[in-house]
Amino acid sequence: MGFPTGICYYFLSMKPLLTFLLVLLSAHVLPAQSRITPAPMPADRVTVTVHPGIELFTVVQLLAGKYPMPNKSPYAKETEAYFVPFANHPAVQYARRLKKVYPDMAELGYCLDNFPQVRVHYPEHSVWYSLNGKDSVQTYMRLCQQFFEDSHFWAFYQKHQADYAAWAKPVQARLAQEGLVNKLDSLYRFPTKAARWAVYLDPLNGWGAHAISAQELNPRYADQVAYTVGFLNRESTETTSPSFSLGTEAVVLVWHEGSHNYTRALQRRYKDDISKLAYLFNPTDAGMQRNNIHSWAHCFDENLVRGVVIALFRQYHSPKEARKQAAQEVVGDFQYAGDIADVITAEYSRRPTGPDFAQFFPRILTYLAQKYPTAESTTR
Repeated sequence: MGFPTGICYYFLSMKPLLTFLLVLLSAHVLPAQSRITPAPMPADRVTVTVHPGIELFTVVQLLAGKYPMPNKSPYAKETEAYFVPFANHPAVQYARRLKKVYPDMAELGYCLDNFPQVRVHYPEHSVWYSLNGKDSVQTYMRLCQQFFEDSHFWAFYQKHQADYAAWAKPVQARLAQEGLVNKLDSLYRFPTKAARWAVYLDPLNGWGAHAISAQELNPRYADQVAYTVGFLNRESTETTSPSFSLGTEAVVLVWHEGSHNYTRALQRRYKDDISKLAYLFNPTDAGMQRNNIHSWAHCFDENLVRGVVIALFRQYHSPKEARKQAAQEVVGDFQYAGDIADVITAEYSRRPTGPDFAQFFPRILTYLAQKYPTAESTTR
């Protein structure tokens, strides 16, 4: 008996570029002499590991047929062999009955800590409560905690510590050597203490990356910027060891997922002002439907972080690479990302001694409103 077949709802948005679009896009790139590379990030600011709670919830969803099948590896094979005897555990059966279970629901494992004497933090608010009901989600979390005990999950997790450390090493090295986090920090210029970073490797995740809202899920780690990234080699075999070196995608992952975390509070603060731009959202647009975006708030969030990434490419990469990144967002139907990048580059990035991003943020909203006015505003 193997893992039941899951359904993949999300994919990492690394779509092939259409070359002919590149000539249509121009980039406002900072002069080469102004591309200052921040110092390497201190090692104690970033943790790269496999989170036991997230791995636990992933296993339960796999057994329930509520998670995409992992890419092949010795680890995936061992996981299947070890946990299949628990395929009818109450946690697995409960997962099968939940109304809406998506791959990133495994983030609920972040609410577990203090391993191996596991404690559970129940979030005050959660999108999973909205989708499945608060009582149901909390019951599921308790059952997963019981699955941890009944399946002797900790023994399995401890057995693979050497694997986890080996997978983490190249990721840790690249983050430190290229200063990707420091470059992100240098754009936001937040005066508060620099956040700690946690990159959680998902060896059973073949669908993509996901930002975790640490403060909302588990306030004990409110100062942490956390995201998960999967083993994305779809050509792997049962002898392929999971690899998370990320290649050229590391840059986008760090800046994209990190920006989700860095801008979340700002978007809450300016929620009403953002909602005034809702006329820019077309819910019937094929691109929005393909990207599973059903609200202007979600649309703006994605365009914002993608605009930040383009702006960072213009600051730290070649004009050609910046144009490629901008073209990718056009292909992906994130039509306001380029506009956001333009105003960041022209009015913010080129003024390194100016305000921090929190102070600059309202200008992005004003810029979009001025560039795309409503019919009513143009007649005033």
